[in-house]
Amino acid sequence: MKSIGQTVKMIRQIKGFTQNEVYSGVMSRSFAHRFESGENDISATKLFQILDNLLISVEEFRFIQNDYHRSSEQELQQQLQDAYAVHNLQEMGKIINDNKDSRNFSLKSIAGIGQVLVETYQSKTFSITPAMESFWKELFNSKTWTLQEIRNANLLLPIAVNSHREHLIPTIVQRFENNCQKYLTATGDPFHVSDELMGMYLTLIQTELNTEQYGSVKQLVNKATNIDKFLLTWNGRFEQQLIVAIWNLYFGNEKDGETIIAKIAGVENLYVPPIDHNFRAIADMRRKLAKIYKKRHTH
Repeated sequence: MKSIGQTVKMIRQIKGFTQNEVYSGVMSRSFAHRFESGENDISATKLFQILDNLLISVEEFRFIQNDYHRSSEQELQQQLQDAYAVHNLQEMGKIINDNKDSRNFSLKSIAGIGQVLVETYQSKTFSITPAMESFWKELFNSKTWTLQEIRNANLLLPIAVNSHREHLIPTIVQRFENNCQKYLTATGDPFHVSDELMGMYLTLIQTELNTEQYGSVKQLVNKATNIDKFLLTWNGRFEQQLIVAIWNLYFGNEKDGETIIAKIAGVENLYVPPIDHNFRAIADMRRKLAKIYKKRHTH
């Protein structure tokens, strides 16, 4: 693997920047020469300044530094997410079995994530495995959540329900919202945490419906619809509309809910085979359960 300086030099040359344009005010020309040759290291502060001058993010720099590859943990998590999107339970099972007893804490956590996804797809209730408990401890006990934790925190909800820690759900949601707020700026949402919020609210509304917390569901839809749609990607906008549709199926106008679902399905149908099975699975399940709910509460 190249040194950090050698990678910086490669990027600088690709972009056509001179040493003066990249290093002026950061280091001397002689130090820059030794840095690009791999002889000198620099502080993180100086590296951030250099990356800003190169107009490149830290994440992209690491990707290039790793010979245009993500880390093995990132690759494995992407494989798990891709398998889940098309409900390839066999592939998910292989990832889980290969890593659930790993000494690498990150890989073991990914196995725990996979187990939660598989179990919540198959059933509302499940037993907590050691890998799930390891994932819970790592995430719940973290004092501050960065983007990596934020992207996985919604999985704490089904673990809480199935380990008799439902009383911690408000704490999880509050921490999630507070940590997301740190990534929102006065001019926008550079890391798409609004999408993560919407994903959390979609998980939460299903969790509360499953545990018959119907009063909370009615309040939650207001939170979801108050998120600025202009900060959402298309995925976040679909999730926002799906939340509204679910609310209508249970508590509002059933036809309005079905109309929203049909419109989202129309977009999904542009791709054959479908690239994400989760929307259909959620919609089908909620249709059935909403009918049962309405029968029980209209007599």
